[in-house]
Amino acid sequence: MNTKERILQTALELYNDQGISAVTSRHIAAQMGISAGNLHYHFRQTDEIIIHLYEELSAKIGAVLQEMAGTGLDGVSGMRLYIDRVFELTYRYRFIFLHGVEITLRVPSLKKDYQKLIKNRTDEFLGVFRQLVKKGMFRADLPDEIWKALVTQAFIFIDFWLSNNELTLNLKGKKAISHYSGIFFSMFYPYLTPKARAGFEL
Repeated sequence: MNTKERILQTALELYNDQGISAVTSRHIAAQMGISAGNLHYHFRQTDEIIIHLYEELSAKIGAVLQEMAGTGLDGVSGMRLYIDRVFELTYRYRFIFLHGVEITLRVPSLKKDYQKLIKNRTDEFLGVFRQLVKKGMFRADLPDEIWKALVTQAFIFIDFWLSNNELTLNLKGKKAISHYSGIFFSMFYPYLTPKARAGFEL
């Protein structure tokens, strides 16, 4: 792991533990045992670190969605595996979701990028849902408005499940991921065909 990668890894750990307002470039450098000057050689401002981590997360989730669309999802169990992977990523980069509003106020460009991303991801999700309808996993008797509403519900859940966990159960690691990915998975039950429901397990 090179210095730049170590900076990103250390920053991610500190942001997850302490939030973005409490962590400066000096904190990150001190945690690594390097000088602040060395850190600023790779990232002139700490906001650049936040942007880089955001882009890293976005690319990883995008890769999961593309893979999901490409495989065609072999039953509801396959669908659950991809959901788990998305929740693992959101937990790994949880500071972005726990401090999302604060981050977009601090780095306005990320708000515009997020809005654009949501539009693209909406199209991706709708494409996956249509594919599942054709495969006989999702019901074919629902109008487009219902599928669009489901996409919005999915985004709201993914963006804010970590905040709910902090305020209520305060689960950690795999327990948090498993619990909330299971709840998210259950959202799709009413949309499944009777045949697909037969293979449904939380």
